[in-house]
Amino acid sequence: MLRDLENLLLTTQNFNIGTTPIEVPQQPAKSYLDAYADYRKSVSILEKPGAMLVQNGEINAWKRLKKQEKLREDADEIRAALNYYTSNINFNSASKDERSKMIREDRIPDVRTVINSDMGLRYLLRNDILTACDDARAELKYQLLTKQADADSAETVDGQELLDLLLVAQSACSKWFDLIDEKNVKEALFIVSREG
Repeated sequence: MLRDLENLLLTTQNFNIGTTPIEVPQQPAKSYLDAYADYRKSVSILEKPGAMLVQNGEINAWKRLKKQEKLREDADEIRAALNYYTSNINFNSASKDERSKMIREDRIPDVRTVINSDMGLRYLLRNDILTACDDARAELKYQLLTKQADADSAETVDGQELLDLLLVAQSACSKWFDLIDEKNVKEALFIVSREG
């Protein structure tokens, strides 16, 4: 059982076979750059250099974060797979009738609110999955080392902590997958079954 878990948790699974890697963008979205340009036009001449410095600082921080995330993805294929899916999301999932009803009832959230709330939840759940998987890997390594050190012992491994961590990962994973539109799931299963 430990060897099966070792194979599952500690070896490369190739989750991203067949995907095209997403390159790190060289600059933030055009809407961000345009918003800052509009802001700089509205400030006094004395504030313009400061506004430019702040924007350059934010862009540099953004670039560093993007590069760091890419390095994390290279080291953790679960993170890479979750990020790959999230970066390819199409937010037009409401039916025509649902959209019409929302328009009539004046319940249309702005695009930024919808995207931020959905993406924020996805990233929180992704982080829960990654933390639980990291903790499970560490616990499994500990159990394997303990078992190896006590090879002569007849005692079995206490796997309760590992089981608890895997259940946390499973729960977060289920919540993350619940955010995926059912028709996308069916399409993915069809593609996988054809390749299978």
